[in-house]
Amino acid sequence: MDPRSLTEFQLDELTHKLVGRITRLIRTELRLDRERIGKLRDPRR
Repeated sequence: MDPRSLTEFQLDELTHKLVGRITRLIRTELRLDRERIGKLRDPRR
């Protein structure tokens, strides 16, 4: 499938899915980093 042939709706849907997945991955990685350094609790909360 040629990405240039996607409709605006399809692009919005794809963007929404990608942002959701990337956000979850980043949050998981940040949590794991805090666990590794012994700071599981976020002092900002």
